[in-house]
Amino acid sequence: MALRFVAKDEKSGDHGSPTVWVDPETRDFVIQGWRIDEATTADCLADGPIPDHETVVRIPARMAKALKEALDVAELEQLR
Repeated sequence: MALRFVAKDEKSGDHGSPTVWVDPETRDFVIQGWRIDEATTADCLADGPIPDHETVVRIPARMAKALKEALDVAELEQLR
């Protein structure tokens, strides 16, 4: 099943990022965001390693509404 688009950062213009989707089957969140810088990577690594099959992205606080909407979508999918 296709991902369900939730929202794109309205200030990203033509760049299409950051973006939030929900997988309706698994209710997982799929997030496209900005690559983090070395200082942010170091902060993350202070709490433990980032496995090779994972990554860390940054999305702006202004996308909190989109993340809340994604949570609602995931909960609705659970009820289906």
